[in-house]
Amino acid sequence: MSYANTYREQAVTTASPAQLVLMMYDRALTGISRAMRAHQDGLDGLATVNEELQRAQDIISELLITLDLERGGQVAQSMATLYDFCMDRLIRANVSKDMTLLEPALRVLTELRDAWETACVQVQVPAVSAS
Repeated sequence: MSYANTYREQAVTTASPAQLVLMMYDRALTGISRAMRAHQDGLDGLATVNEELQRAQDIISELLITLDLERGGQVAQSMATLYDFCMDRLIRANVSKDMTLLEPALRVLTELRDAWETACVQVQVPAVSAS
């Protein structure tokens, strides 16, 4: 196992639930970006396009199924709608290989990721100074 894989495994196993969600957003966004770059490579990149978009779809599916629609109320319902939209774009782009369909999903996921990061930072307990 490489040092990078060991580091990633350690980061995941020690992350808080909030940090795990942030990691999921980051990986989905990375996958979409990789798919877009691979598509530019032409036929040699089509397998990568499919692989990366399917990985992003898996992540969005996981985020969607973990929503608590009962306790989350309107916020959870709105998140579900956004995830459904992103999933639709990912599937359509993968089937058609039309990467322009990914732009709106990329924007939505980036905004959700940034909002989530801000929320995570705001709920962290500040360290107690030893003075």
